[in-house]
Amino acid sequence: MARIRAVARRPSAMVTPSLRLGHLEFDFESLQAQVEGQPLPLPRRQVLVLQALAMRQGRTVTRSALEAAVYGFDDEIQSNALDAHISKLRKALQQAGAGVEIHVIRGVGYLLAEA
Repeated sequence: MARIRAVARRPSAMVTPSLRLGHLEFDFESLQAQVEGQPLPLPRRQVLVLQALAMRQGRTVTRSALEAAVYGFDDEIQSNALDAHISKLRKALQQAGAGVEIHVIRGVGYLLAEA
């Protein structure tokens, strides 16, 4: 019985179904983003970038962790592909008025934070 309680207390057992940050809401189950209740249509790879950043909101996500989240094991990755996805995602979030920003932490990775 004690073992069951210990497993239930683990952080992995307490998954938040969505993230609210600024005007952005991201649903981890449906992988849908909304800004002030309006759907934010994003291409699949941008959704995967947003998901990886949102899961670690407020903490730096390394470039290699983002690449692992976005690309499959056998995918060939061009050196600037992730940069392009992040640039387009930043633009989409800004145009929608999401109130969040993706910061680059030079030499480390990226960080999703409220604007």
